[in-house]
Amino acid sequence: MDNINKIAILRALQLGDMLCMIPAVRAIKKAYPQAEITLLGLPGKENFVQRFNHYFSRLLPFPGWPGLPEQEADPAGIARFLLDAQQEQFDLVLQMQGSGAHTNDCCFLLNGRITAGLRAAGVWAPNETLFPLMTESEHEILRLLKIVHALDIPIDGTALEFPIHAEEYAGAGMIMELLNLQAGNYICLHPGARDPRRRWSAAHFAAVGDALAAMGHTIVVTGAAEEAALTQAVTAQMQYPAIDLVAQAGQTTIGEMAALIQSSQLLLSNDTGVSHIAAALCIPSVIIFSDYSDPGRWAPLNDQLHTVVTAAQANNLAYVADKCVGKINVNSLKV
Repeated sequence: MDNINKIAILRALQLGDMLCMIPAVRAIKKAYPQAEITLLGLPGKENFVQRFNHYFSRLLPFPGWPGLPEQEADPAGIARFLLDAQQEQFDLVLQMQGSGAHTNDCCFLLNGRITAGLRAAGVWAPNETLFPLMTESEHEILRLLKIVHALDIPIDGTALEFPIHAEEYAGAGMIMELLNLQAGNYICLHPGARDPRRRWSAAHFAAVGDALAAMGHTIVVTGAAEEAALTQAVTAQMQYPAIDLVAQAGQTTIGEMAALIQSSQLLLSNDTGVSHIAAALCIPSVIIFSDYSDPGRWAPLNDQLHTVVTAAQANNLAYVADKCVGKINVNSLKV
């Protein structure tokens, strides 16, 4: 495709979902290095665009859309959004959000010169060649790369990315000094998840944390400030001492938390954003899945470095602890 100078990508989702699109975005930017890529994303995601400013030029806040659950649709905002997007005269509009049941219509109305994306069976698309079929069983990263293939763009790997800024490393360094943490000598437990149904119990995290602490490992329970009750619940139920990051260090930024994970031996977490950060940073992880999340779609692709615990396995705490021990010394497998 010639003269692709302005690209818009619709993906108005949360952090973990956003990270899964980076392999597709990387390939597109490599094919069109001169192009300005605008993210049509959730309001307030300017930090994501800034973190990935080697790919994205700016954010155009998405006002929601009828049928999409991530945000309440704003009719007046939708009208302004469509007008603004049409005036941009995008050369290429990419639908990277779901089956297309609602989002294909939305992207078509942006009036780009070329529109591409995904579609489930029976879902309308403006051009079936540029909207390859997807199924619910496909991995999210590989599913989005179907769009890249449909555009005849070479795939540039499946690896995730999570750039960490110098000031975030500095902030993490101050936290490590405060908590007397040494790089490579602690394990992160992350009990939070945006959807409460995907949270393994605090008692289970505490039990596995104790099993690891009994072997001499330092345990750090991580979370955002709004997850203080969760981190406190884990540490309160542990027999061995553990570091409650929220209680002992206060609010940390997502970049500082990523830097702390990067310096750890292992991450044990629910299927949530930090699991994708560990995958991006090639830190060994054990990820707990619930009945409300599909490992086939969301598990890290590198199954040597990362271990999935399915909902059926998650009540076997000895099994989970054993998988954690098995991952602690696999740094040589980082790719």
